[in-house]
Amino acid sequence: MKKLLYLLLLVPLSACFDADLDFVVHDDETATMSAHMLLGPEMYGMIAQSGQDPCEEGVGTTNADGTFSCRVEETDTIDNLIAEIENGQKNAAQGGVNPNQGVSLERMEGPFVRLVFDLAELKKVAAESGADPSMMGMLQQSFQGHRIHMTITGKDIVETNGQLSADGRTAEITIPLRALIEPDASLPDQFVTVVRTE
Repeated sequence: MKKLLYLLLLVPLSACFDADLDFVVHDDETATMSAHMLLGPEMYGMIAQSGQDPCEEGVGTTNADGTFSCRVEETDTIDNLIAEIENGQKNAAQGGVNPNQGVSLERMEGPFVRLVFDLAELKKVAAESGADPSMMGMLQQSFQGHRIHMTITGKDIVETNGQLSADGRTAEITIPLRALIEPDASLPDQFVTVVRTE
């Protein structure tokens, strides 16, 4: 999911796509990060022409309709994931690339971890993209119906600003792509969730 998350920050104004990002906290001090991104034909063609692999760390499939599906999954200890994210932040501070940009994971007092997806970062990239105003209408039309869907699951969700499931174990948020390029007061700057780990 590392490069897939970074890809989300690079391409929100390039073409349409749909993405599902899932973070599952297990009760054995491990967590699974998984992601599925479906790229539209135009976006996939653009990336393919550049010679880049849009699914370098996962399993990619070219579909009959020209779309491209990328599935990535990683399971590791919570401490290793925290260290990985911190190393990415240090690398960015030194002028490098942070593949986990927009994501933070930290332990809190007691058996809890706090996961934050920085949605303001996505909106910032969109605002700074320099898209010509004449293109905005076309982008809004092409983004209609496309979204990023995030879920966080664990033994118990003790705090979230997303939608909480009836069993209290899953928090989720759906981000319409149009909300990244036009004002949307309903979209928070961060998707924040605290999960019990045991």
